[in-house]
Amino acid sequence: MAGKSNKGSKRLLDLKGQTWWFRIAIPQACRSYFNGTTMYLQSLETGDIKVAIARRDKLEPEVRALFARVKTGEVISTSEELAELRGELSKAAIAEALTEGGEAAEDAVWAAEAEADSLRGKARERFTRAVAGDHPVDHYLDAYLSAIKLAPKTTNERRGLINRFARWCMGEKYRLPDITRKAAGRYVTEIVEPMDRSTAKKHMTALRGYWEYLIKRGHVAGTAEDNPWLGQEVASGRRRVERGDNEGERPFTDAELKTLLYSEYPDGMDDDHQQQIADALRISCLSGMRMAEVLTLWVEEVHDDIFDIQQGKTRSAARKVPIHPGLLEIIARRTRDKQPKEWLFHELSEERDPGDTFGKRFNRYRKHLKVDDVRPGKRRSLVNFHSARRWFITQARHAGQTVETVKDVVGHVSDKKKDITFGVYTQGASEKQMRDCVGAVVLPLG
Repeated sequence: MAGKSNKGSKRLLDLKGQTWWFRIAIPQACRSYFNGTTMYLQSLETGDIKVAIARRDKLEPEVRALFARVKTGEVISTSEELAELRGELSKAAIAEALTEGGEAAEDAVWAAEAEADSLRGKARERFTRAVAGDHPVDHYLDAYLSAIKLAPKTTNERRGLINRFARWCMGEKYRLPDITRKAAGRYVTEIVEPMDRSTAKKHMTALRGYWEYLIKRGHVAGTAEDNPWLGQEVASGRRRVERGDNEGERPFTDAELKTLLYSEYPDGMDDDHQQQIADALRISCLSGMRMAEVLTLWVEEVHDDIFDIQQGKTRSAARKVPIHPGLLEIIARRTRDKQPKEWLFHELSEERDPGDTFGKRFNRYRKHLKVDDVRPGKRRSLVNFHSARRWFITQARHAGQTVETVKDVVGHVSDKKKDITFGVYTQGASEKQMRDCVGAVVLPLG
């Protein structure tokens, strides 16, 4: 029997003599920065294929991040960037050689010193900093966000949270090697603890995740247990419940929903947005679907009287939601004369972030109509587009639908550890149960 091909493992690798090289095509838009060169080459300084693969996997996201920055038009001194990448590689080679000891360690240090001597000015400075692991704390942020592959909204949110920490570090003159448990504790005490609890929790999740990536990739020293953000959770510190503590984001009231559904379209808003706001709001109210699920549906995913959702926030998000009779006119209008892979909301298909764009439009709409609920100490209004999903769940509950069926309709995860019977031993609600659940919800009359 033929052996398994290892071509995939040698991706982007090229053996020259006894040394493996990293080899990747330079995108057309970036070639002017590389003096017209079409291929990026860099020695991996090893003849061991396993070591070469590990160094390639470390180098690839850095080079791709460099290409991405060039494409955006950022002015980059290529010689300095490449010197920094070489420093990263030398740092990895030294770390590996130190585990072997003896002449290997001496040779790796000598090679790094020799390369530093061959450089001048800022290129030399960036090379030596890279060897020492001395970078701004957000140096690897693009590579990290590319590696974890989150939804666009979550990616932007995580970028903003880590950038906020990076700005604080700039003010304190902290760089990556300076972020000890003590430094992390200072940030938590001064910046994170005063935040709203939910915001603080997101902030800590972002920082822990980023440092976990840095440690795994060898960008900072230590093991997983050395992550400076572990154990830094923010406790509420309150034993009493004060007025307003339980105020969270909520469903629309029937009065608010009537205002949003039946009011005259506000002056000063773009008329082109009127139909998409009206349609998206009704679909969410009568299906319980999340905003992103509504906006990014393909025509081929609306068939046989169901919304066939293929992707989403969690594993449970992939589901089939019966189409409410009250939505048939909208669906017929929005699928008419379209190709299978066209968007139901075609007017948002060219937007870089459809959810963010539509969310801002909807917020302007509800504020124009004075559907708002901002409380002291709260950053966001307690009502937003997600309040339509909350309204659907509330109405389904009031109509006597079971918790398990409602969860299946809206794509909520069942806790299998707490509910063995329904979490493990069933395949979910029947089609009839789900149709009855959706049909039990009725919009308020105008």
